[in-house]
Amino acid sequence: MGFEGRVALVTGGTGALGQAVVPALAAAGATVVVPYRDPDAFAAQQVALGDLGGRVLGRQADVTDEGEVARLVEVVLAEQGRIDFLLNLVGGYAGGRFLDTDVGLWDRMLRLNFRSTLLCTRAVLPHLVARGSGRVVTMGARSALEPSAGSDAYAAAKAAVVSMTQSLGRELRATGVTINCVAPSTIDTEANRRMMPKADPSRWVKPADIAALIAYLCSEAGAAVNGAVIPIYGQA
Repeated sequence: MGFEGRVALVTGGTGALGQAVVPALAAAGATVVVPYRDPDAFAAQQVALGDLGGRVLGRQADVTDEGEVARLVEVVLAEQGRIDFLLNLVGGYAGGRFLDTDVGLWDRMLRLNFRSTLLCTRAVLPHLVARGSGRVVTMGARSALEPSAGSDAYAAAKAAVVSMTQSLGRELRATGVTINCVAPSTIDTEANRRMMPKADPSRWVKPADIAALIAYLCSEAGAAVNGAVIPIYGQA
């Protein structure tokens, strides 16, 4: 699958999942723009990318801030002339039972997981619709579909992402633009291995498998998939 001439904006591109998604798109020929808050994280990613680093551009921005998102999209369009794929990978997890967590945790989960997706999608979508083509991918979670005790705020934020994706998919029918939600179970990352040392990570979903699914959704082969919520659970 070739993405030559395509431009992808990947939020959360320096994170654990982004470390798999960004090189997959770059290797397929796309120009990948990664907004970041930590310059050192992007610099480290550039080193890890090696020769692919020339296809990956960093732009400092807080994607939970509406003004910064608007400026980011303006800069990318001015520099690249287009955005073809918006991949909303940024997010975060914090757990705790309902009566043991304060409203601040709920605000943080909604800001990281839902607000970032909302703002970036609103900023990029007019360009995609005007051009009559494009792909948006959001990140849900298994806990949004199968909530469990102790993940109330996270599950609610991801459920908002799922609901927005489904309703927006209906709005985008016949526009040439698709939006789909990838809903993984526990991802096999170093952070999750540290958090759950007694778990069996061989059953978790691999970042590379999620990257492959996202690449498919961005491809011409994935053009008929719209408004879908796609579970990807590995062996869990």
